Amino acid sequence: MGIFICKICQKEYDGIMSLLRHSSQKHKTKSDELYVNYVLNGVKPKCECGCGEETSFISISKGYSKFIQSHHNRISGKNNFHKNPETHKKAIETQKKNWKEGKYKGWWENDNEETRNKIEGIKEKLRNDKERGVKISKSLTGVPKSEESKLKLSKTQKERLKNPELLKKMSETRLKWMRENSKVKTSKLENKFMELLNEIGYVQDIDYIHNHLVTNIKTFFDFYIPNKKVIIEVDGDFYHCNPDTKYSIPEYEIQKKNLSNDKRKNSWCYNHNIVLLRYWEKDINERPEWVISDLKQRLSL
Repeated sequence: MGIFICKICQKEYDGIMSLLRHSSQKHKTKSDELYVNYVLNGVKPKCECGCGEETSFISISKGYSKFIQSHHNRISGKNNFHKNPETHKKAIETQKKNWKEGKYKGWWENDNEETRNKIEGIKEKLRNDKERGVKISKSLTGVPKSEESKLKLSKTQKERLKNPELLKKMSETRLKWMRENSKVKTSKLENKFMELLNEIGYVQDIDYIHNHLVTNIKTFFDFYIPNKKVIIEVDGDFYHCNPDTKYSIPEYEIQKKNLSNDKRKNSWCYNHNIVLLRYWEKDINERPEWVISDLKQRLSL
């Protein structure tokens, strides 16, 4: 095919395969990009049926397909679907009818181990394709659901509620997502306590974990120090009812809920031989030196 010159480093090669080997190793260029830039002068080919869609890349030696899969039928003989939409519409209706009457059978309907494994493989691939999920979400944004879709979603949700294992997995996935995407709010008190941890030489994500997730009780602890097996909670005077303040008696639902959650956390730490340290907002704000001294003593620094 003549002499090929690398457009990045200007080196000459006597064939496109030699150029491909060089470009992929030195410049991380993909074969389809190289073919378009050097053989097709930067223009990707379109399906020859006239639909305007781009075809798929085969190889550096064969280039791109002439047609998108099955589009060659659009230009063959009297079944010219592209130019005769009525024929196309009639063929689709015939196919739907044949599927409904059981004349066609899909490979996925075979009840054997090979088919089940193939289906699971496809499902796993789709679950891990984040880009596909984003595209679907964007395309469905603002699109009203049909009554049939609402009914299906409702039925699926009811089935999920009957499966405790699935509910548990969904909850754990949600909690992990919240932590990884910074959806767990950090209070001013926690920020202030992190400054005290810095004072004793502790660095976040190295010496301690902020918002440590414990999935089996579906909750977050404020700080966890793995190498010491120590958990630290910083408690707001109002929200956790500091007994040395005017908020000692719980009056509001949020206070009662927090106290109940504190007991649950205390029990979990006790049952798992983990030391739980609690520091009040009043102490952190009014006598930070004592908090630092107590931390050093408890952590044996």
